Amino acid sequence: MTRPDPISTSPLAAIALQAITQLDKLVGPVEAQFWMQRSNDFLGGVTPITAIKERRSADVMAAVRIVAIEKGLFE
Repeated sequence: MTRPDPISTSPLAAIALQAITQLDKLVGPVEAQFWMQRSNDFLGGVTPITAIKERRSADVMAAVRIVAIEKGLFE
């Protein structure tokens, strides 16, 4: 019996994928990956990846919405 891959079945991985998917539509795939790895002032200076690990998914998704607002896609 094979065990499921703990990374691909992780709820945290699902949050990261959701954030990257949204960002990809806004800024493209390369910039979306960079965004996830750069410190973010809205997240207190930590990277979105770190914030996800800290179980701050709502904050990460709010930061994604800020990117969308900056791009003029949301009111």
